[in-house]
Amino acid sequence: MARLPDRFDLWVRKARESTDPARQVDLVLGALVARDELYFLNGGTKEQPRIARVLVSEDDCAVAFTDAGRVGDFLEEQPAMRTGPPNDLPVIGSPMAAALSWCVENQTGLLINPGGEDTAVASPAAVAAFVAEWQQRGGRQSAGFWIPNLTSEEEDFWQEHGL
Repeated sequence: MARLPDRFDLWVRKARESTDPARQVDLVLGALVARDELYFLNGGTKEQPRIARVLVSEDDCAVAFTDAGRVGDFLEEQPAMRTGPPNDLPVIGSPMAAALSWCVENQTGLLINPGGEDTAVASPAAVAAFVAEWQQRGGRQSAGFWIPNLTSEEEDFWQEHGL
């Protein structure tokens, strides 16, 4: 099902304009930490939940979504990924800070909003580096964006789109 892009999607699109891969990841993860929660695809059962993981370019990545509704959309496109009954949405919701800490502890990257035009990938090393710097700067849940080295052009984009 087609959906309107949200703020995260706009930042993913903006990140793609950058020629620097590290800058792309900074933009994506900076937009991600502005969200309250992260939703993981449950690869286990209700009784024994397990975050679904996939290999992306030899990196172990958790399958994650920026909102629970995207999980349902993804499973309509990829029914083989469903582990439970058809009416059950196999999702594990987590506060953003806890989700990122889990990724760092488990040396896992993120495959964010897979299956759509605004899919993003962050390697385990990129997530760990971003989280370390974010926490060093006092990263807090729902404290808004922090994107390192924001250029004036990017700031204009931010203002133009009301982000």
